[in-house]
Amino acid sequence: MGQLMTVTDNVIELKDISVDFPTQDKAVKAVKQVNLTIKKGDIYGIIGYSGAGKSTLVRVINLLQQPTTGQVIFNGQQLQKLAPVELRQARKKIGMIFQHFNLMKSRTVLGNVEYPLLGGKISKSDRRAKALNLLELVGLKNLANSYPNNLSGGQKQRVAIARALANDPEVLISDEATSALDPKTTKSILKLLQQVNQRLGITIVLITHEMQVISRICHNVAVMDNGEIIERGAVAEVFTKPKQQLTADFVETAINVKDALERIGNQEKYSNGNLLVYLNFIGQTSKKSIISKISREYNLDVNILFANVDQVDGKDIGYMIAEFVGEPKTANEAIAEMKKDGIIAKMINSNKE
Repeated sequence: MGQLMTVTDNVIELKDISVDFPTQDKAVKAVKQVNLTIKKGDIYGIIGYSGAGKSTLVRVINLLQQPTTGQVIFNGQQLQKLAPVELRQARKKIGMIFQHFNLMKSRTVLGNVEYPLLGGKISKSDRRAKALNLLELVGLKNLANSYPNNLSGGQKQRVAIARALANDPEVLISDEATSALDPKTTKSILKLLQQVNQRLGITIVLITHEMQVISRICHNVAVMDNGEIIERGAVAEVFTKPKQQLTADFVETAINVKDALERIGNQEKYSNGNLLVYLNFIGQTSKKSIISKISREYNLDVNILFANVDQVDGKDIGYMIAEFVGEPKTANEAIAEMKKDGIIAKMINSNKE
């Protein structure tokens, strides 16, 4: 006997989820007491390095991985309490796409997309029509009769997305789905996922180890390390104000600041007493001529050593490394003024912040 569904804005709730894998010596704790809530219609990113536990965690969402402890709630229903037939129906509403596509080589593109519908209460003509509509959605209707071996990596992933949409899912899980693709193809696949989210209202859970992927389409993000979520929040907030060093490393790598810091730090001429400052410009402040203003009002020479402006979840975010040439007292006053304007400033060659 199943349970009554509770009406909620949350499509996924993971409560106190732990996953232990037994070994000869002792159990390996892959996921440790994780709580996670994802709202309907969100594009939620989960980021972490290999072995962080992120893929294990998302496999818990549809019980492909049974948790050792904890509750998995999908659309108000606790999945562990569902009868087998009810669980199968619930799982159909959670589509998955993977890094290596998992297409059947013996079936055509159309056959791969039709496959999840086989055995269902749908006629052959309706099944074909639905599969062709999905192929049109992902831009591959003209390749319906081709076979996977004749497709590029990006085309294979588009077929995998169409197949994952066949059962009209409410959630689509992307597990490192762009990791095997080149940057240009990755961008196109992420744009397609964004369109799927916007046009069909499907919630997307995106697993990755690349912060660039998170910044492109996600609204919220959770950072995992050693089986735990160590930081979470709106993507723009996490990008500009990371609380954990691991998160800061992800962000700095994504925007090329990490390489710039290493390059600048290795140059002796920047250890001459002048202040080196790392600046974050958030929202409208990224468009102001703040450097010109500071230089003019405080009689400072400001040498811009690195600059990058990006858009994260619809917000303009700028990053800059600058050398402030002048009296240290005056430079610190200028930096204090910038902070009043909403700019985040960190000293690179000072313990002050």
